[in-house]
Amino acid sequence: MKHIQYMERALELAKKGIQEVSPNPAVGALLVKDGTIIGEGYHRGSGTLHAEIKAINSAGVSVEGATLYSTLEPCSTKYAGKKQAPCVERIIQEKISSVIISSLDPNPHVNGKGVEMLEKAGIHVITGVLDEENKILNEVYIKNMSQSLPFVHIKIAQTIDGKIATGLRDSKWITDEKAREDVHELRSCYDSILVGSGTVKYDDPLLTVRTVNRKSIKRLVVNSDLDIPLTHRIFENQNENPTMVITDKSVSMERQIPYKSRAIEILQIPSREKKRIDLTILMRELYAEGIRSVLVEGGSEIFTSFIKDKIFDKISFYIAPKICGSGMDSTKELEIEYMVDAIELKNVQIRTINNQVVMTGYRN
Repeated sequence: MKHIQYMERALELAKKGIQEVSPNPAVGALLVKDGTIIGEGYHRGSGTLHAEIKAINSAGVSVEGATLYSTLEPCSTKYAGKKQAPCVERIIQEKISSVIISSLDPNPHVNGKGVEMLEKAGIHVITGVLDEENKILNEVYIKNMSQSLPFVHIKIAQTIDGKIATGLRDSKWITDEKAREDVHELRSCYDSILVGSGTVKYDDPLLTVRTVNRKSIKRLVVNSDLDIPLTHRIFENQNENPTMVITDKSVSMERQIPYKSRAIEILQIPSREKKRIDLTILMRELYAEGIRSVLVEGGSEIFTSFIKDKIFDKISFYIAPKICGSGMDSTKELEIEYMVDAIELKNVQIRTINNQVVMTGYRN
């Protein structure tokens, strides 16, 4: 029971870094000696001290004989791109007696090697304490390590009858201010936000993160014809929140010049039928560009493409108690004829924000 309580605290610490750590995992650690927590730490991002080392450094007494709780397997080797010394070496050096781990690190440079080194040094190791909770917290990192692809989360704000706008394309606002604040918190956990050209042309969103701890986020726009006027707000503040336009492979260099002159990135991707950008290729290219997570925010054409092609890991519906009758559906034709073929979600969680329901689930 004590292991669970201490690991719950370690997970709380890990969550403090979730908005800053990409492309690294969120990790929390603490040291316990004689039934008292003597040191704590969490990882704050690339190039900063790891959680285990911060916990050791923060202890006001000797850590010899202490138990270390870490949400992720301590790193064990130095490899290309790694900026910090292996944590295992310091743990052994400090004569820590036990290490309790939530999850093994899926990074092939680490996976199981940290545990092996600790055990060879005579340190008692336990793994799997609150493993599922940690894997949810680090779902982006795990997808990156296991598939070398970005984690994709679709966010849909809709009425109770499934509309994302009226027939006049009016969508301000489906949800209330409190729910929109929650979305900004959600955005702060992702590297990028993706929308289609229709959303930009009709809604003119800024697509930034407006939280207390503001974060720079890359704005992605799918625009096959490269015809979005540069007067739209998504092209503002390129230094703080850069915009990338994803367009068809056939678009000429001449068409790209006005955008590139404004420091707007252009990513050309082959199209499939009806000028639909090939999302499978897009995800591979985004990962190569260093984008590790994508929050998809609209509109219906984009939602439909991602859902139909099953290019998503997680989906959240922000459902307002409003009824439009006619209007724009959140998704279009998915070509599902029988209920047995419907896309089913798993591990569904439901919460409320004021009088709105937020339903989140994972692709089954």
